[in-house]
Amino acid sequence: MLKEVLRNTLAAMAGAVTGIVVISLFQLFSARLYPMPPGLNPADKAAMGEFIRTLPVGALLIVLAGYLVGVFAGAWISARLSLTHARRQAVMVAVLFAVASLLNLMSFPHPAWFWAANFAVVFAGGWLALKFLPGGRPGEN
Repeated sequence: MLKEVLRNTLAAMAGAVTGIVVISLFQLFSARLYPMPPGLNPADKAAMGEFIRTLPVGALLIVLAGYLVGVFAGAWISARLSLTHARRQAVMVAVLFAVASLLNLMSFPHPAWFWAANFAVVFAGGWLALKFLPGGRPGEN
């Protein structure tokens, strides 16, 4: 029992870290293509909100692609490394990223379409992870 709990906990942590790394890499790529203006203070919510409003759609699409790939990778890794309840592990990691997305979206103003797209790709990433687990369909296991 303890082995199961420890393994599943470590699997969830590995999935979360994997997702964070993947999302961060996409965000770094977007930031290289569309850098912040010199002197912009990321702690200044109003200034960050204005910067986000001026970003081209392409910059935000790269971020969304990162969420899709990151949530997929994190949920899939968590499920594959878990000892039991693989699908539950994947769902837990996907929900973790949904909550993190909500907190991020509330931190700075984002376009309304980005809110909807953000949650769509987070849930799509989780669903795809379930789909690509052995068994093939999200309702199994």
